[in-house]
Amino acid sequence: MSNEIKSDFALDAYALECAEEIFANCDDRDGAMDQAHEYADQSEYVIYYFKAHSICYHCSMDQGEQFLEDVGGIPNPTYDTLASAIAYGELRARIESALTDLFDA
Repeated sequence: MSNEIKSDFALDAYALECAEEIFANCDDRDGAMDQAHEYADQSEYVIYYFKAHSICYHCSMDQGEQFLEDVGGIPNPTYDTLASAIAYGELRARIESALTDLFDA
């Protein structure tokens, strides 16, 4: 994977890679969804601001922005922390969606 996510397709592919790894190592849906949080939270695309910005710039942010609304925002937001939070919410939602597809298949 390159240093940046430059399309929704690339973000979906990255989320699917994460979901497949989780699915291979987790027997139950609830545990897998907990792992989705951990994978998103520890992703280089969330912890490195320039990579988070690439997601916000190149991809749909609907689910990431919804995540921020659901949690009531973040205290003392900066440009960088907002990008990370949005990237986290977007990535987590996409991993969870891919996991749901895998468990339903």
